[in-house]
Amino acid sequence: MSFEEWASGSRPAIRDMIGGLGGDLGAFDADPLSAVDVLDGFIARVPWAQFETDDWAWLHAQLVAYVAEALIHHHGGGWKAVPDASAPDGWRPVIEIPGAGGTVREVDVARLVHQELHPVPQRVPRLVERAVALAEATS
Repeated sequence: MSFEEWASGSRPAIRDMIGGLGGDLGAFDADPLSAVDVLDGFIARVPWAQFETDDWAWLHAQLVAYVAEALIHHHGGGWKAVPDASAPDGWRPVIEIPGAGGTVREVDVARLVHQELHPVPQRVPRLVERAVALAEATS
């Protein structure tokens, strides 16, 4: 899968998940942070002991998409593929955040989500706080 295909599918995937969990999609569209409680409740109920590799990969991708949506919405960010020879597809997704004076900061959402999922999954508000702190370091 190309980066463009992957990136274009991330928003619909997280919207589907939030809708499936009973979240308010109109509120999500207006402000992705409105779904923090819905996702946090889901994370709190997940049967971690039963998770297999595919489950972890799916959850990781969903949370990457969610954090990216929050950063895109609140900080004017956008997707970018950064070459990474160690990644399966040869790239890793980051969100580019424009900063003061034309500077650009890359927030490695995939790495951030991985750090928050391992060894013990953390709460979604903590994940969002860390992402926002990284994004605001660009200002």
